[in-house]
Amino acid sequence: MPVSRKRKKSAKSAAAVRAERRRVHTRQVRLSQSLAEIAAGREQGQAMRLELARPHAVALAAELMTSPKTGTALADELCARLGPLLAVLSELPSDEYVGPDHLTDALAGVLHDAGDDEPARRVRAALAAILPSTALDRTGLDAPAPEVAGEVRWTRDRWGSRFAVLAPFATPEGPVRWYLWDIDACAFVPVTVHAGFYASPEEALAAWQVGVGAFAAGGTAWRRIDDSGLLADLLPKPEEVSALGGESAEQFTEYHRCRSLAEAVLDLPPVLTLNVPETALDLGPGRFVTWWRTRADGPEPANLDALAAEMFDSWPMIAPALFDTCSPHRVESVSHQIRDEYREDADELLALLPAWVTWLSERAGLPPELRERALARTGATTLVDDNLMRRVPE
Repeated sequence: MPVSRKRKKSAKSAAAVRAERRRVHTRQVRLSQSLAEIAAGREQGQAMRLELARPHAVALAAELMTSPKTGTALADELCARLGPLLAVLSELPSDEYVGPDHLTDALAGVLHDAGDDEPARRVRAALAAILPSTALDRTGLDAPAPEVAGEVRWTRDRWGSRFAVLAPFATPEGPVRWYLWDIDACAFVPVTVHAGFYASPEEALAAWQVGVGAFAAGGTAWRRIDDSGLLADLLPKPEEVSALGGESAEQFTEYHRCRSLAEAVLDLPPVLTLNVPETALDLGPGRFVTWWRTRADGPEPANLDALAAEMFDSWPMIAPALFDTCSPHRVESVSHQIRDEYREDADELLALLPAWVTWLSERAGLPPELRERALARTGATTLVDDNLMRRVPE
């Protein structure tokens, strides 16, 4: 999560505040351990986690090697067993914690030690089939890349920050299966809050619409991908394989596979994106200040420029094309983040949030009913649930 920025009540200019942050960051870097020490500590920590994971991996391997299933069916069973087990392991104290990668790396080691008999080979093939490339490299396993068997499609909710991405994948047994990523881009980082295979595009769309909510998903339909850059910002990537915390057993079930299949989608030739609209991220906080002085009601805060810079930095920007979006969930998430980071200094910044949302909603051309729903969340004092992994219907 971004480093908290506790705003002090001062007359410093925005430039001075930013310069001070750079100086603080430089001091922190100089005080940090050397890269060699960090690498050594990481290697030692990885070895310890693998030892903690090994007993669980041994038990899981034994269960899977007695299964009569093969191929895709065994890979499905492996995922189904990983989900509940990882959910339990994620709740352990920090000194006993075993993460998703620790468990699958340990499982690969156990299967290697099991030799080359038929049950071990079947389970190794199933494990390799669900892992992204980074995990395959670590474990020494090998598997053919998943085959995208048709056009990748997507859709988004009425606010434009909740996405469904759908791709068809061939299976060794023959039938094509449709994989859905339900991606919430309302918080500081886009999160896949649900993923899984469906029998058809229609079934996948209906499931996504239920998760998003009837109002927000109203009128949605599958359409062709028209922005490869945004797609790359949204889909989970192998190098980002790390649990955020709060994942459910269902989410852990697809934890590795959703990254492996996303990698196959992102390896497709990119779509040429034309006429990309300029976002508020491109303009900077000064454009909001100009809007305020010509359009906003009420007295201007004495430190408007500094507050605008703080609001600009607090707004999610990892997916730049979505900077102008302001769904109720995004507004609520930012409000919660500001209160968490700024504590007693949050009120002045939060007082600017309704104007900020109005500005963005005007830029995005939101209908009045959507703008009002977003503005209604600017006064939220707490999130209903601050779990980033929760599927939030708007």
